[in-house]
Amino acid sequence: MNLGNKIRELRRSRNLTQEKLAASLNISAQAVSKWEMGASYPDMTMIPTLAAFFKVSLDELFDFDVSNVDKEIEEIRLEYGKYFWNNFEKAEQILLDGLKRYPASVQLKTELMELYAYNVDRGDEIVNKAFELGGQIISISQDVFCTCRTKQNIIHVYRYLEIEKGEDHYEDIVKIIDTLPYMYPYMLADKMRMSASYIKGEEGMKEAKDLRMIEWQELFIACDQVAHRYFDMEDYENAMIHFQESVDVIERFMDPDKQGYDAYLIGGTHANHAMTLLDIATCIFRLGKTDGIDELIDKSKHIYFDAYENIELWDYNKEMTEMIKYFTKEYNKKKLDEYKILDLSNIEKRITEKNTDSQDK
Repeated sequence: MNLGNKIRELRRSRNLTQEKLAASLNISAQAVSKWEMGASYPDMTMIPTLAAFFKVSLDELFDFDVSNVDKEIEEIRLEYGKYFWNNFEKAEQILLDGLKRYPASVQLKTELMELYAYNVDRGDEIVNKAFELGGQIISISQDVFCTCRTKQNIIHVYRYLEIEKGEDHYEDIVKIIDTLPYMYPYMLADKMRMSASYIKGEEGMKEAKDLRMIEWQELFIACDQVAHRYFDMEDYENAMIHFQESVDVIERFMDPDKQGYDAYLIGGTHANHAMTLLDIATCIFRLGKTDGIDELIDKSKHIYFDAYENIELWDYNKEMTEMIKYFTKEYNKKKLDEYKILDLSNIEKRITEKNTDSQDK
């Protein structure tokens, strides 16, 4: 926003000299000149007078366009999203820089909270940042989607503390869930659904594709959640059926003309795909069977570790090492190590070869 330029533009559009404008406002022509050069600004009490004199809103006087702000925030979100899964430092810096420009943006704060929530294994500092920012968002947000998403991410942090630190946060999780609205998406006539149904041309097509992407994600997650509830009850037959449903939904909407990370409608879904295949293998093993387990494990490894082969990672060695650590942890958590010790020697060899190639160059 450049107030001086806007005052000059409005003055000239009305064929006024600096002297005439100054006389109308009962100030000196020198003051007007300084405003327009950016050497000084009008006193705050003068702002409404200026807006009334030029017959414009305060937003127009300050050359403020909400749609442009929304567009810029969305561009920041899209740029940060490229690094969410493979470069924490870069993703964090993009959001922090964005918040310097738009410090009141609940959307950017919500993205940053989610980034922290999914990186709590980096240490207590990140855990504390997640809780602090989450509390701040909930206290100020007027956006129900940002509020609900933040509460979901707080639950994610609590679950991490339960699983990895042995802490008990079940009651905390229940309390948060009790504060959430009970929403039925198909009864919610939101802009996306209405646009997908009634807006013609490219705009309507974009909304329709976005809706398809979101509902696809909701469906494979819902199938996975049903499967986990059966698994908790040790009903491994039904758990396996619904884990397979989740895999079927993911695979049905993959792009056959693309490979790895790019084949999925939403970046990062390859991890859901790989882990759910391990869940199916776990169910088979819990049922006292072995047929098909090796094939499922091999497919899971292929999906998880080959996803980034066509993408330039910020630090290949670091990222792949972290992926090995995570995959091994999940494999053992599912107790598949009781069936077979995980062998990732081929992945470790690949990292070594890549490092050697880089050094040779």
